[in-house]
Amino acid sequence: MFKALLAWLVQAFIRLLNATYRYRFDGQPKRRDPQGADPYLLAIWHQNLFAGILAQTGRRHVVIVSRSGDGDPVTMLCERLGHHVARGSSASRGRDKGGREAKEDMIRQLEAGLPGALTVDGPRGPAHVVKPGIVEMARRTGLPIVPYLPLPQRYWSMKSWDRFRLPKPFTRIDVYYGEPIPVPSELTGAQFEHYQRIVAEAIDALEARHDPHFVPRDHLERPKTGR
Repeated sequence: MFKALLAWLVQAFIRLLNATYRYRFDGQPKRRDPQGADPYLLAIWHQNLFAGILAQTGRRHVVIVSRSGDGDPVTMLCERLGHHVARGSSASRGRDKGGREAKEDMIRQLEAGLPGALTVDGPRGPAHVVKPGIVEMARRTGLPIVPYLPLPQRYWSMKSWDRFRLPKPFTRIDVYYGEPIPVPSELTGAQFEHYQRIVAEAIDALEARHDPHFVPRDHLERPKTGR
């Protein structure tokens, strides 16, 4: 009961907040079909998830959200906005978290013609390091990866692993799309890493072009070392 009430209050707050935002779209995702009939895969950093979901209101996508409690409000918000949600995340310490099932669900929706969107460094980071999932999905479906940047003019930056961005009330959110990135159907391990880096650099190229405060990033996942 309390959980449902809390979720309702969060959604009400988000709807109220979203009503104050102004969106400016710099074009639309470029597709192979000039008539816009073929789907695509939006690639976004986890820190921009909030603005990224709201900016696609009225544009139905399939998304993957983790099965953790943290994913519940995100799932409810996405479903309220009309998106198809596949629940699951990568296995951890041998425990199945529904990642494979969620990926197969998403692929079915993509093949049925629904565009997709993925936080490519989520759900737990490291920040700005692209996971192989989106490359694998593009390889299997033949769909292009489209870099996606929703950029609030003013926002709060949270003290989280991804420096999560919460747009401030009454701000403008500029929405940018990069050039589609085609992925071959045959890839080796090294080629996967190559395309992961291409995707990361393409998202950052958008931000570098449009955000005067952008700071270049290192997209390599480095091993943890003790002191």
